[in-house]
Amino acid sequence: MSETLILAVDTSTRASIVVLGEDVPLWTSRRDAGHRHGSHLLEQIDEVLDAGGRTLDDISALAVGTGPGSFTGLRVGLATLKTVAYARELPLVGVMSADALRLAAAAAGAGDDATVVLPAGARDHYVARAGEDPVLIAPGDLADTLAGVPVLAIDMDAELLGEEAARLGAAAVEGLAAALLHLAGARLAAGETDDVAELTPAYVALPRGVKRAAEDLGWSPDLR
Repeated sequence: MSETLILAVDTSTRASIVVLGEDVPLWTSRRDAGHRHGSHLLEQIDEVLDAGGRTLDDISALAVGTGPGSFTGLRVGLATLKTVAYARELPLVGVMSADALRLAAAAAGAGDDATVVLPAGARDHYVARAGEDPVLIAPGDLADTLAGVPVLAIDMDAELLGEEAARLGAAAVEGLAAALLHLAGARLAAGETDDVAELTPAYVALPRGVKRAAEDLGWSPDLR
């Protein structure tokens, strides 16, 4: 087939998203996975391929959201797409999920500089400002950190950051598939791809008790 098909996946939020398309999504699967992305992702890939009457042989490139977000979800998404990239010798590009969420929310009235906020474990939050590396914020510091800035509250109740932030966050997740595909397509059109072996999630902090150095695994204090 002459079409250039991109298979893209994002597992940074509670939604497990798989999209197949060219410049725009042609077939999309979105499921409320919670913290069980691994239970859905392969089925969703089959779902979008079947919907389009395609197979992996028809895929031209792969894209994956790199976070920040769910620690386990991001690992599931990247491990799955890396495996396909290796097996099929396909180019793979990573897209910051926060950038895609910000782009998706623009259609709902959010500005280009909106700050993306996601849950990080039971109490902490990831905060990703436009053009900056994401950071991990403790509960007591969240209000001061976000004072006076537009916010996309992803997977969060309106009570914490307000109804507008929650509305924009929901809109961002709703449009995430199209935004992810658009940003991935732009990178591919520019001739950019990522080294499959080197591509990693945008971890803000590893789970407490896990050290970063592969040669020095063991228990560690809080890494914030």
